[in-house]
Amino acid sequence: MSLAKTAGACPFCKEPIHPQAVKCKHCQSDLNAATKSKSSRFTQYLTFRNGFLTGVIFSIVMAILLYVQFSGSK
Repeated sequence: MSLAKTAGACPFCKEPIHPQAVKCKHCQSDLNAATKSKSSRFTQYLTFRNGFLTGVIFSIVMAILLYVQFSGSK
């Protein structure tokens, strides 16, 4: 098989590299750092989304509690 069919591309220089490479032989970039930064962006997105949803649910519950509190005192 040719190298192009079995190799992936470096995320920095786009040269073909071995799929299990840790460092690019062309640009000397650390390939583990590239995968960590991608996963941390995804983690940040999930953290923001979970916080936003928690805030929305909390606001809805508080609105319901306030409605019940003030509508029952008539």
